[in-house]
Amino acid sequence: MNLYGKLNNILLLLFILLSPILPTYGKITSDLIIYMLLFLQIIGFIFIKDERNQTITNLKKILKDKMFLTLIFLNIIMYTSAFVALDKRISITHSIRFSFYLFIFYVISYKITTKKNIKIVLNTFIFTSGLIGIITLIQVITIKLTGDNIDLFHRVSSTLENPNNLGAYSIFSIFICIMLLINSKERVSKNIYGSLVILLLCNIIISQSRNALLALILGVLLISILYDKRYIIFSAILPIILFIIPQSRVRLLGIFDFSQNSSRIKIWKITEIMIKNKNELFGIGYENFGLNYPIYVNSNQTYFVRESLQAVHPHNIFLKFQVELGIFGTIAFIAFLIVSMFTLYKLINSTNDKFSKSIFIGITISFLVFQFMNLIDSYYGSPKVIISMFIILGIANSYKHIKKSNYYSAL
Repeated sequence: MNLYGKLNNILLLLFILLSPILPTYGKITSDLIIYMLLFLQIIGFIFIKDERNQTITNLKKILKDKMFLTLIFLNIIMYTSAFVALDKRISITHSIRFSFYLFIFYVISYKITTKKNIKIVLNTFIFTSGLIGIITLIQVITIKLTGDNIDLFHRVSSTLENPNNLGAYSIFSIFICIMLLINSKERVSKNIYGSLVILLLCNIIISQSRNALLALILGVLLISILYDKRYIIFSAILPIILFIIPQSRVRLLGIFDFSQNSSRIKIWKITEIMIKNKNELFGIGYENFGLNYPIYVNSNQTYFVRESLQAVHPHNIFLKFQVELGIFGTIAFIAFLIVSMFTLYKLINSTNDKFSKSIFIGITISFLVFQFMNLIDSYYGSPKVIISMFIILGIANSYKHIKKSNYYSAL
């Protein structure tokens, strides 16, 4: 591999490693790596003929890549929503950030072209999640040493800046690790993947994220549906185990507590009013919900929750895209979901190697349960979480461009 290719891969791996660890604010963020990676791509396109030809070929492939096209369409609508936004700068800057996500998706999908490198990308992703799990345990020990307990007042976020983000981030890795654990034949590999599953399970429980706990239960059920019906027993045992553990039991029981859910219902009602206020077609501007929320609450005091609450999103991904981007944004997002699920389904069914197929089942389950989580929350505005979705989709998408179906078998 030439120097250009090596630098490209190194920067990509650094981004995958550091994006969940570095803060999303301040001067030192993972955005710096994206800038370097983008600059390297531009330099390669200008000065390296083979790279220029390959980029042109990739652009032609993108025109046939339905998943990529739906994302580009969605991103364009984000930019155009700035015309109706209260704060145009917010809409434009967040649209640019989404473009960065698409750039990482592009690099993994089209620049990682060998079975060796795609395996390295996958391993970097899942082992980084294990590192996050170790940091979580260190934070738990620190809290314990101060004499406090892990409860609703002492939730752990590791390096994800928010406990709910920690739960969502872990969801992207745990099902891939579970499938690797099931299909690994070597004892060392089973021990490694088993340890990662335990660390990620601890992340989800300690984060005390209701969404992540529900996604975990749903994901285990999907393993029995998509992989082997014999695992249905685990989908019955898991809820029992989670109800035994105090931290997860409190959060799961809270699902049925109307007082905890009433604030979310009121936010949905306010969102409905926003949509009906002549915003059905074009929305209110990407990421402008938080600016409009207090305005609508002041004129609709019935749905006032409390003074300290400042909702930054509608706590439902479909409501978010409808209210911020209008009907065209909703159509683009639904198209992305349908095309992505169809692509993943085809990958599972077209892969002959059992080990490779298990990887794609893990990715598919992670993608599905993440969308489920977004029915009662919205993680598409969280950089550390959403970039994880684009990484696993990029891994799956790259497989379409590699002829051999058993390139994961040596993992």
